[in-house]
Parts: sequence; C-alpha cells; structure tokens
Amino acid sequence: MKIFFATIIIAVGLFSLIISLDLLMGMVRHEIIRNALNPFQVMETAEYLIIILFLLYFLASSLGSYFKKKRKSSPPSK
Repeated sequence: MKIFFATIIIAVGLFSLIISLDLLMGMVRHEIIRNALNPFQVMETAEYLIIILFLLYFLASSLGSYFKKKRKSSPPSK
C-alpha cells in the first residue's frame, strides 16, 4: 500500500511540475490542460488496454500484499 501511495504522490508531483512549467511559459489554462492530457488523446485502443491491465495488476498486487500482511499480523480468533 505504501508503494501505491508513493506512486500517486510522485504522479501528482510530476503533473504539478508540468502545469507549473506551462504557467511559467505563459500558456492559457485550456492549453495547459490539453498539453497535459495529450498523450492520452493520441493513444490507440491496444495502448489503453495495456495501461489498464498494468494498473489493475499493480492494484491487485498491492492489495494482495496488504491483506496478506494484515492477515499475518492479526491474532488468530478462537
């Protein structure tokens, strides 16, 4: 779960860096959003599928390890 939150924090940090650099260059707000989302606009269906599968795998493995650790740390019930 720590890895998941660290990944989210890094992604948000990089996204904010992109936005701040675009603001420093004097771009308009709609141009900034369009530039930040442009990689997703030019993706093909197969690329969307690969990204979704990667995210699902990452989420499943993170949740699996979290529940496994939680199950080991909890005392056995009688």
